Amino acid sequence: MNFEKTHLCRLPCCYAVSPLTLDGRLKYLLATDDHGPCYCIDAQTLEQETVWEETGGTMSIIPLPGTNGEFLASQRFLPGFAALHARIVRMTRENGRWTERLWMELPYVHRFDLLHRGEQRYFLGCILSTTEEEQADWSKPGTLAAAPVDASFSPPAALETIAVGMSRNHGYCRMERAGYSEAYTACDQGVFRVAPPEAPGGAWTVEQLLTIPASDVAVCDLDGDGQEELATIEPFHGSAFVIYKKLGDNYREIYRYPTPVDFLHAIWGGLLCGEPVFLAGCRDLDKELFLVRWTPEGPREEIIERGFGPSNVAVFGDEETGYILTANRQSDEGALFTVRKGAER
Repeated sequence: MNFEKTHLCRLPCCYAVSPLTLDGRLKYLLATDDHGPCYCIDAQTLEQETVWEETGGTMSIIPLPGTNGEFLASQRFLPGFAALHARIVRMTRENGRWTERLWMELPYVHRFDLLHRGEQRYFLGCILSTTEEEQADWSKPGTLAAAPVDASFSPPAALETIAVGMSRNHGYCRMERAGYSEAYTACDQGVFRVAPPEAPGGAWTVEQLLTIPASDVAVCDLDGDGQEELATIEPFHGSAFVIYKKLGDNYREIYRYPTPVDFLHAIWGGLLCGEPVFLAGCRDLDKELFLVRWTPEGPREEIIERGFGPSNVAVFGDEETGYILTANRQSDEGALFTVRKGAER
């Protein structure tokens, strides 16, 4: 694969990223986890628009399906893990301006998402800690909270706690299945698969897959055998990138990134230009962004770039051209990699 980088913007502590379709045009959303703005950048012209100026503390950005560029975003998860006043807002662009409406106040919500089963959509919130103090208390484990959401995406009147005892409930990824979506979460207690009820009013599925403390998780059928592998960052904001394969009833380690790294944070798994890969990035030491692909000799890594310190990535595209929208937190940069099939670098 060939990787071509485009600098999108300077954004101190750039953390959350997401593609968005607005007025039929592809946009890039980028927001800081510090006090500061969220930007919306046009994919063709690279024109930059400010969504909000000075709120910040954004951990997640979730576009609302079927709308014209509306999205949910978390705010006020700052500074650091002081997130008692964290909230989710709904952003709408009306008459050439962005309008912000409070959607939900939810202390210590770190990741959140909208899942679906059939026509029913559900809110899922990953709560980092259940402390009532300003600063996260890791002795107060986090939870998973969920609720049905109506077709207009009105905030749910109440949330149901579907899992407890999840210390440092930090990692999250979503997978689309036939007729429904499910989530994978990661915390000190391990990695869990979470699926909405089979019918409205039913019970959620929360299945523990790994008991090893993990900060983040991604899922991909790396070797193409029809069985998905798990990639993890271990432990919390840790120094180990590990891939697990299910052998029999259990997951077994098949790969560990061989080079010393620290503060791993970005992680993703899926098809990039039609090829299954895992992506990961570090916020310390060499601050690299790398991928892992399957070869006849097993998993092999490739460095995409060093020195920028990514916090999160969003990946999209098709079999010919892929895109990696990158929040380079440690270098205050939003960037885009255009990826094309070609000779190895």
